[in-house]
Amino acid sequence: MNITNSMRNNNRNIWSRRLAFQAVYSWSINNCDISDLILIFKSDENYVKASEDHFNLIVNGVINNISTVDDIISKVSKIEKKKINPIELSILRCFIFELNNTNIPKNILISESLKLASKFGAQDSYKMVNAFFEDFLESNYYENK
Repeated sequence: MNITNSMRNNNRNIWSRRLAFQAVYSWSINNCDISDLILIFKSDENYVKASEDHFNLIVNGVINNISTVDDIISKVSKIEKKKINPIELSILRCFIFELNNTNIPKNILISESLKLASKFGAQDSYKMVNAFFEDFLESNYYENK
């Protein structure tokens, strides 16, 4: 099987999304400067597997638009935002931003977000994240993409 550019780019986006989620989580608990945060993640051994542009887009996009992103989460979620686990909240923030600001299909973003919740969250984090997606897709904040 030959590896195509599309396959290579998809894998780079997966790593970008994973590292961006970790950066957004780090920012949410430390509230540091974005440029310092990005520099820290550039030294991660997995950064070379990521797309720098996509990583920067997600991190800058979520942090610079945090009130808009959090407003959507607050209006859609049946759980108060302050009661959402910071890991799950960071995953949702990245999902909301990417869905509204990239051409990546929702099914890919949902699948990747659930994988992040399963890998980094508590035992049942993926259930909470999945429930949010169901509510979000039925809400007025989702335009069929």
